[in-house]
Amino acid sequence: MGRGQMILLSSIINEFRDRFLDRYENSVLPSHTKALQTMAQCRQEYGPHMLAKCTDHNCGKQVYIPHSCGHRNCPHCQNHENRQWIENQLSKRLPAQYYLITFTLPKQLRDLAWKNQ
Repeated sequence: MGRGQMILLSSIINEFRDRFLDRYENSVLPSHTKALQTMAQCRQEYGPHMLAKCTDHNCGKQVYIPHSCGHRNCPHCQNHENRQWIENQLSKRLPAQYYLITFTLPKQLRDLAWKNQ
């Protein structure tokens, strides 16, 4: 990886996913496992590709481009949408002070809350 080149999230997931799942297998939700699987294939050479063709009739150049995963948590695919969403949410703020309140759920409710995120 050259200097200044961004590390792809998919390469990190592919390198550490098995160890992560082994360590946290009892607390990883199925939706998290699916997200890891989806993002691991994002823009990878071994994944699906689409054919892009130059529209200039004299050129005729064709190139295969790896598919993006499109997952809502993928920083490569959804960065622009995330930024737009944040800006939209910030524009809805009321002209008032906000406070963050942290509380602990009773032990009896934690499993229910965890499974219904």
